[in-house]
Amino acid sequence: MADTYGLTFAREPERVTDTHIIDDAREQALLRRYWYAASYSSALGAGPVSVTILGEDIVIVRLDGELVASRDQCPHRGAPLSGGIVVNHEGGECLRCPYHALHFDGTGAAVHLPGAPGDRLPSRVNLALLPCEERHGIVWVCLDAAPLGDIPAWPAFDRPDVARFQSDLEVWQAMPSRISENFNDLAHLSIIHAATFGDASNTAVPAETLTVSDDGHTITHSVTMPQLDRQTHDGPLVPVRVAYTYVHAMAFSTELCIQYDDVRTEWIQMTATPLTATSALVFQQSARNFDIDGDIAAWREFQITVNGEDRDLLEVLKPKRIAIDGSESGEIALSVDAFTIAYRRLWRQVLGQT
Repeated sequence: MADTYGLTFAREPERVTDTHIIDDAREQALLRRYWYAASYSSALGAGPVSVTILGEDIVIVRLDGELVASRDQCPHRGAPLSGGIVVNHEGGECLRCPYHALHFDGTGAAVHLPGAPGDRLPSRVNLALLPCEERHGIVWVCLDAAPLGDIPAWPAFDRPDVARFQSDLEVWQAMPSRISENFNDLAHLSIIHAATFGDASNTAVPAETLTVSDDGHTITHSVTMPQLDRQTHDGPLVPVRVAYTYVHAMAFSTELCIQYDDVRTEWIQMTATPLTATSALVFQQSARNFDIDGDIAAWREFQITVNGEDRDLLEVLKPKRIAIDGSESGEIALSVDAFTIAYRRLWRQVLGQT
């Protein structure tokens, strides 16, 4: 396990071997307008951290308790601001550039240059701040000043009556759209996950209800599915029928609510942040309102195993890169692909409006 700029990765971030950025200008411009997970809140310490979104290096830092995000590049001479430190200046906190110690306050303004302390600094050396919010244990960033849609609403993770965990960050060599399609796919559960929770004796996909919000920002689908379940995570597996409700928020975020019965509910929240055209940083966190005092470590390891089953399959899909709306992919849609069909249709609609 490696630690980089305060962020903990389950696998080394240098697994990002594909540096190919999206070559479709409309697609790239559109994707810049969505919210992306940049860090777990717990990973932000006293100093700045560097993250990559759509091939752009971003710096995030807390100054006087408020989150600040901008390009990870000093306007003066291009030094990475994530290599700087937080310092006090005239009663407030500033981010100090590691090169010439230029000080930036919480508004992005350059307020002090130690080499010329009396100079009036030009406004063009100020940082252009990016929208940055903290919700449900995650720090979210948008690369555009006018975000499309809202940050996913995941209040279950904040409830006082649940057990919860966050998985280690993982870099997956797969398109973030395919990660979302897979997470919302029902037909693979009894097959890919037969070793964990899928019921291999019940492979038929039940009919599901699916709706797209009027604003085109969310897709909700629900179904009652057979699976294998444990009353506790160290108990025996038994066949059950559970109610799944998925709420997918554009671009690549989904919450799955699993109702095991009238009392027991689990929430699995996953989001994929695009690094390149064919790689993503995957965040996953879970909450449950039962077995509160149970073995969190075992539950967490179980979910990591499930994620690994998905990852191993997604990383070998071909072609490696397709259009986000699936056009000219050569793939064939079947009756079990309800979410993917709706998702790609929605992308075509949104792209047509840009």
